Amino acid sequence: MKLLETIKSQIKVDAIKSLTNLKIEKKTNLYIYDEVLVKGEKLMAATLEVPIERDTAFVFADLAPACNWVHPCEYQLYDAKTGKLYKKVQASLPPSILALGPDNSNAIHTPVKMIDTLLKRKTWTNRIAPITNAPSASHGERYAILFTGKAENRHTNDMEFLYRTLIDVYGFNAANIQVANHDGTVNYFLGNNTSQTIGANLGNWPGNNTPYRMVVNQPGTRAGFQAALNAIAAQIQPGDFLLIHTNNHGGGLGDGAFTDFCMFVYDPVGTHWTPYYVNDFITDMGVLPPFESLMVMMEQCRSGGFIDPIINNSPANWTHVATAVVAADYSDGGANFDPFAEDWIAAMNGQYPDGGGLSQVVDTNNNGLVSAVEAFNYANAVVTGNDTPTSSDSPNGYGTYIYLGLPAHDLFIRDNLQDLGSEPLVNGGISCSPDIIIYNQELLDPEATLGSAAAQQSDTLGSCVEYGQDNFIYLRVQNRGMQPTSGTARLFWANPSILPTPNSWHEITDPANPIAIPAINPQEMKIVGPIVWNNADIPSAGHYCFVGLINSGNDPAPDPATIHTINDYYNFIRQSNNATWKNFDVLDLFANSVTNASFAIQGWPRIKLSADLMIDLSQLPSNIVLNLRILKRLSATASLENAKLINNSQTHQKFQLSAGKVVYLRGMNLKTSDVSQASIEIKTPEGIADGNYRFAVAELIDGKEMGRITRLLSVGKHPFLGNRHSHEVHMINCEWAAKTSRRNKVAYQSLELALKHGYDGCHYCLPEYSKD
Repeated sequence: MKLLETIKSQIKVDAIKSLTNLKIEKKTNLYIYDEVLVKGEKLMAATLEVPIERDTAFVFADLAPACNWVHPCEYQLYDAKTGKLYKKVQASLPPSILALGPDNSNAIHTPVKMIDTLLKRKTWTNRIAPITNAPSASHGERYAILFTGKAENRHTNDMEFLYRTLIDVYGFNAANIQVANHDGTVNYFLGNNTSQTIGANLGNWPGNNTPYRMVVNQPGTRAGFQAALNAIAAQIQPGDFLLIHTNNHGGGLGDGAFTDFCMFVYDPVGTHWTPYYVNDFITDMGVLPPFESLMVMMEQCRSGGFIDPIINNSPANWTHVATAVVAADYSDGGANFDPFAEDWIAAMNGQYPDGGGLSQVVDTNNNGLVSAVEAFNYANAVVTGNDTPTSSDSPNGYGTYIYLGLPAHDLFIRDNLQDLGSEPLVNGGISCSPDIIIYNQELLDPEATLGSAAAQQSDTLGSCVEYGQDNFIYLRVQNRGMQPTSGTARLFWANPSILPTPNSWHEITDPANPIAIPAINPQEMKIVGPIVWNNADIPSAGHYCFVGLINSGNDPAPDPATIHTINDYYNFIRQSNNATWKNFDVLDLFANSVTNASFAIQGWPRIKLSADLMIDLSQLPSNIVLNLRILKRLSATASLENAKLINNSQTHQKFQLSAGKVVYLRGMNLKTSDVSQASIEIKTPEGIADGNYRFAVAELIDGKEMGRITRLLSVGKHPFLGNRHSHEVHMINCEWAAKTSRRNKVAYQSLELALKHGYDGCHYCLPEYSKD
C-alpha cells in the first residue's frame, strides 16, 4: 500500500525540522520509503532485524552520506496513519528495501553530494604537468589482483583507472592481472543497496569517455578472490612483485553484528551485506609462496584494520600497505571515483583520469621512480573530506624501495646467493659475493666454467689469491632490466677486515680505463674479465677482500668519494645493487689439525665507536674447538654471549667460543681510525666428518652489519700434506704424514703449489722433489 501524500509531506517537514534542531541538517541526507510497512514485517540489513510494531512510514537518515558503507545511519519509524514519530533505531547499513542516491525518487532532503573529484581539482592552482618518465619495467614478473565486491560506479571506475595505469604506464602483461568485479563482468550496482545492475547501459568510462577496457576474470566474491590468488600462486616466483587493490565497502567492530574488520562481497540480488573478514582474507593469502615485494592499496571503510594482519602475515620479503582510512574511520566516496584511490593511482600514473596534472611533485627524491611511500604521501597530502589515510611497511622504511616498475637498465652483481638485485639488500649477508671469482690461471672457457646453471648457484668457485704470480679475476654481471645494457667495472682489494673502510681500498683496475662490460640482455648473466691482478701489485702472501663496482649509463655505480660518515658507508654497501664485496676464502684442512683465521677490526676516521663483534658458528659441528685472540682494550669492556675467557695477558685476551652457536662480544670501544688484528684458532677433532663447514665474523654498529669475513673449512683427505716444522711436503698416505703434529699440518690440493710455497719433497714418498 502506498503511503498517503499528505502523511508523506507531514513526515518530511517533521524529519527535516528534527535535523535542524540537532544542527545537522546540512550534514544529513533523508529518504522516505513510498510503501507502508505492515505490522509484523521486518526491516533488514545484514544481521540487523527491526520488527515493525504497527503500520509504519519509514524514513532513513544517512548521517555520513559522503562515505562508503559501513557508517552511522538511523531508521526513523513514523505511524502511517498519524504521521507521528514513534521510534528511532541506530544502524550502520541501509535496509535491504531502500535504494539510495541523491537523485533517487525516495530522496526528500539531500544537501550532501558525493565528492566530485573533477570539480575538486578545478580549484587547484598549483598544477604540474603529468610525469612522463614513469618507469615501465621490472625484474622478474609483476602480478596484480584488483578486487571489488559489492561494486558501485565509483568502485569499478577506480579499478578501471588502475588497470589502465598498470597496462599503459608500467607495461604489465594483461595476463598477469586478475580482476574480480561484481558478477564477473565490468558491470556494477546502480546504488548502495539495490538489485538493479547497470548491465547493458554501462556506457563509457567517465575518466576520458572511452569504452571500458578492464578484463574481468572473476566475480567479486570470496571464491573469486581465492581463484585470483590461486592463479597468481601457480606462477609467482621468489623475485616477483604483486599488487593487491581492494575497493568497495567495509565494516568493523561496532558496525552492527560484524565480529571483525571486513569488506563486502557481491551477491546476486544486491540486498545482502555479506562480509569478507580480515582473518579469512589472510587465510586465503596463505596460498601464495614466498616472493620479493607486495604492494597493497585499500579503499574501503575501516580498511586500516587490515594493515597489521597483512604486514604480520605477508609472504613477501618487502611489504607496503596503504589504506584510505584508519581502522576506526569510514572512507569517502565520490560521484565517479573514490578520492583516496583516485589520488593514489594518479600519483602512480602521473595524471588523473581526465588527463589533468598533479597538484604537487610525487617523485620527491628525484630518482625518476614513484615508490609506494611517495604515492601514499601524495594521496595523503591532497586529501579532502574526511579520509584519514594511513600506511605501514615491513621491513620498516622499505616502502621507499617498492615500485610498480623499475628502470629498463639495471646491471647488478650479487652480494650472496640469495640476492636477487633488490635495493636495498634484504636477504643474506654482505661480503660473500659469488660473482667475484679469482683463479691462479686464466680460464680457457670462462662462460662454460662460470656460466652454467650449477656454477651460478655456487659461491665456492675459484682459488685463494696466490702470491708471486699474476692472478685472474672474473665478474658475473646480470641485467634485471628490460633492455640490453652495457657498462664498465672497477675492482679494488683490501686486507681482510670486518669493516673495510674506503681508505683501505686499493684499485686493481685502471680508474681512467675501467674494464668494459658488453651488452647484456634482460635476465641474462655474462662473465666479464679476466681482470689481471699483476704479480708486482700483490703485496704479500695472504687473504684479501675485494670490492666490485658496476656502472652503466643511467644506473651509475655509487662513488666511494661520497662516503664521509658511517651512515654513508652503510648506505653504500646496502642500498646499491651495483656495489659488492667478496671477503670469502676456503681453508683446506685435515681432521685433527690446527689453523688460524686472522682479520682486522676497524674503526672510523675522527670518531670513536662502540661496536659489536658477531661470530656466526651456527653451521659448525659442536666438537670443533675455536679460540678467539683479541686486544684486551677491545674485549675487556665487552659483554659476552656463547664465549668464555680462558686466558688473560697484559695486552690480549683469549676466549673459547661455542661451536654451533652465534657468539657476540657486545660493546667493544673502538678508537678513531682503529685497526687491530684478531685471530680465531680452529682445532678440528680426529673424528670430524669430511665436508665443508662455514663460519663468518661481522662487525655491527648500532645493530647494523658493516662488514664481514666468511671462511669455508674444507675438511677432507687432501692429496698432499705440508709440515710447517720440517718444511717438507708428503703424500697423504706417507707414514711421515701420519706422524706430523696436528699444529704443523697444512693441506694442499696440488704438489705444485706446495713446492711453490717453499716445501721440500719428502725423501721417502716424493724423492724426485727432495733436495736431500
